[in-house]
Amino acid sequence: MDLAPAMTSQADNSELRRRVAPLCHAIRLSALVWIIWASVATFSVFASKVRVAEHYGRVLHVDLTNLPTQGYLMALAIVLVDLAIAWIIVVFIWRLFGHYLRGEIFSSSAVKEMWRGGWTGVAAVVTDIVARPLVAYVLTQHLSESQRHHFWTSPDDLLHVLLALFIVALAHIFRAGVEIADDNRQIV
Repeated sequence: MDLAPAMTSQADNSELRRRVAPLCHAIRLSALVWIIWASVATFSVFASKVRVAEHYGRVLHVDLTNLPTQGYLMALAIVLVDLAIAWIIVVFIWRLFGHYLRGEIFSSSAVKEMWRGGWTGVAAVVTDIVARPLVAYVLTQHLSESQRHHFWTSPDDLLHVLLALFIVALAHIFRAGVEIADDNRQIV
């Protein structure tokens, strides 16, 4: 019985893990910094109704000084749902790169985290696309029809959907690779 291929495979995996470890740590740290930054920015705007009226008044080019409390609270609820989904993405990123740091690079558990992260990314982008016009609508609902805003999106939204779907596609490809590797191990 020859153990050389298994030992070589373990050595290759250790070398790969050593090379990707700094990148894994950087990605995890970047995800954490991003979500904390986004949360602080969001809460700094939504700290008061006056700040929301000032900020979104500038963004939407309308006077929101008489923003009703109901509009403020509804916008806050929408933004919190949007932010919560973004936090879930960070959880999946953290877990995925944790698998990689433990050497579980081509494992079914890592693939599941990648797949979950990708679909959560798609959900986050869709939620964001829906949330922005909803926020604009609830903040301007008390204004005249000519000053109400109902739609607001950008080309970056399509890019973000594309990137999230790319991760989902990679997860499917990696899943097939893991299944092939498992089949090969059972044969040998």
